[in-house]
Amino acid sequence: MLSLPIPDKRSPIHYDAIKYEGESIAPLVSSLTRGRIKPHYGAHFDPDLSIESLPRFDGWRPIFGQTGASQGHLCKNGVQPGDLFLFFGFFRRTTFANGKYAWLKGSRPIHAIWGWLQIGEILPVDIGKGRLYDWAMYHPHCYWDPDKNNFLYISSSDLSLGRVVIEDIGGAGTFPRFSATRQLTAPSASNPSLWKLPEWFFPRKGRRPLTYHSDMGRWRTTGDGTELRTAGRGQEFILDCDEYPETFSWLSQLIKTDYS
Repeated sequence: MLSLPIPDKRSPIHYDAIKYEGESIAPLVSSLTRGRIKPHYGAHFDPDLSIESLPRFDGWRPIFGQTGASQGHLCKNGVQPGDLFLFFGFFRRTTFANGKYAWLKGSRPIHAIWGWLQIGEILPVDIGKGRLYDWAMYHPHCYWDPDKNNFLYISSSDLSLGRVVIEDIGGAGTFPRFSATRQLTAPSASNPSLWKLPEWFFPRKGRRPLTYHSDMGRWRTTGDGTELRTAGRGQEFILDCDEYPETFSWLSQLIKTDYS
């Protein structure tokens, strides 16, 4: 699995500088966009979760930037150090032939989880800019216009779930291979935004639903789980794990079992 960053004219990071398994992602991006995105174009490489992706300064840690309404939503819901981001994206299978990549004909696009970051620190980009680490100044959010609502989330060193440290797994990382356990889209769904979740995700009395999904018409219990018609464009959905203690076991299996 590889999550491709969107273009960003302000970013100092170019597609040809980003590496995956030791190779630049620029040829892949160029092939899949039929040349519309050039190797020298700026990329909004965010979140940045793997040390191998770019040259690094000493002290580097995985990092994620947020601003605008999405950051306001995180702040309003009290997101803080110790909380965990699960990153999901829009994925489709590819094929490689005659020196070029292409989308695999007949393959359905899906939503799938591709990485995680547990928050160690939350730093404002513009207010008190001196607080930012020197190694973090490459991040695209450091090149945006002044914005008091522009923040960077720095990874914790270790991953802990429910106060239990998960041994030998860092506070952030990516899943290099696809697994059905991390597919969010229901197996038979024609729309990627129709998700199949564990049964306990259903918001029963006394438990607040996943944010942006208070309309119970979006939820449906099935014989072997819960279906959710997700809000689009989906971003920053928040679940309170204190109200859903089943989350900790689910996260542990999600990350430990298939992490490589």
